Amino acid sequence: MAECDKKPHSDAHDRFLSAPEGFIAQRIFETILSAAASQDSPGGEWTGPNQDNREAFMVIKRALAAFLAAGSLILSSCAISTSSALTAQATHIISHAGTTTPAAATAAAVESEPTPEPESVSPTTGLAGAASTYRPIIVQIENEPPARPQSGLQWADVVYETLIEADATRFTCLFNDILYAEDSPETLEVGPVRSSRYYHQWIQGPWDALYVHMGGAETPGRQSYIWGESSEHIQQRINGAGKYPSNAELEYRRKGTGKALEHTAYTELHADAEIMSYQPVQYQTFQFSEEDAYADQPVIDNITLSFWGPSNFVEYRYDEQKNKLIRYMGGKEFLAEETGEPVEIQNLVVQYTNVSELPGEGGRKQVDMFGTGEADFIINGHHISGTWERQEGAHTQTVYRDEQGREIVFAPGNTWIAVHPDNRETVITDETGESVRNERPDLH
Repeated sequence: MAECDKKPHSDAHDRFLSAPEGFIAQRIFETILSAAASQDSPGGEWTGPNQDNREAFMVIKRALAAFLAAGSLILSSCAISTSSALTAQATHIISHAGTTTPAAATAAAVESEPTPEPESVSPTTGLAGAASTYRPIIVQIENEPPARPQSGLQWADVVYETLIEADATRFTCLFNDILYAEDSPETLEVGPVRSSRYYHQWIQGPWDALYVHMGGAETPGRQSYIWGESSEHIQQRINGAGKYPSNAELEYRRKGTGKALEHTAYTELHADAEIMSYQPVQYQTFQFSEEDAYADQPVIDNITLSFWGPSNFVEYRYDEQKNKLIRYMGGKEFLAEETGEPVEIQNLVVQYTNVSELPGEGGRKQVDMFGTGEADFIINGHHISGTWERQEGAHTQTVYRDEQGREIVFAPGNTWIAVHPDNRETVITDETGESVRNERPDLH
């Protein structure tokens, strides 16, 4: 900032008049005075065409007089000349391209090219352009042979697969993107809906989702009891069976399927969403990147998961052209009813944990969802070894890391999490046919 000029006002006035702006203003002022004088009579009366002209002249006279006075005052208070203003140092802004741009040019660019609205990103899949709304629904969907092909599995953003009894598995499916998409289908029927297990409710906790199931284990005092500690955090349910039905009218039976009754319960997600009476909090989060974060890791051909059954009980084969994993069961393509095509998966997590049978409970399982353990990740076809960790608590999230301790970065898209026994066989075969992971030893 310039220092204030201490010279007398008369000096400032003279300097202003010597400047180009002052000289022009003075000439205009003198012209106006001369014109006005020629129109004034000796008696002070206006003799021009009309009174309005006289008033116009007087306004101009006063404005120019004020301009001259202001110019003098400015120079008397601060010695900022026209030349110094022009040579003032320009402010520069670092552009996104890493170059410096004068502020005036940047302002002009902003004015001529408005900044586009940032593209919304899904909180559950990381997909750009998807709705950023977070009001998810979790549905327990059956996976026994009579239930196949199930409806809705390809619509799910996140799917957990866990053992229930014997070698049967069940899906805990989180739906969000499809519900709030601009082109969402008018009807989103999913199912068959089946019963809950206590560990499914621990899975629901970090997502804080509306929870849809058909009853569950209800013997008080047993670890499998679904109305104990594992249920206390659930804010709202749709439950069509058991001791405590809730919004049961939103689950219904398909007619004429020829299947046993337990394989016929379905629900419609839009109708379910309408009764949600709270705003869920997303405690579980994933990191996503459109860049291939693991391009230097080996590409797989397939991975087989035995769970509690044969070695090829579940298989995923990598389709390089689609950049997706294709799901098989027992060597057969695993179809989604809503597409008529095999289920495709972007990210696969194999979360190894302690799984055992509960004594005296007919083969029901204990599945540990808290603690830490090994994990395998298949992302964009690349295999990454790492770990998982979850602290005790209903809303604690599971953190997935690579072997260096860095949080896993998923590709935008759907994610399936196989909660797999840590003492059962899994085999990963790379694109050359070599085994990436051998059989797991029986640890228990």
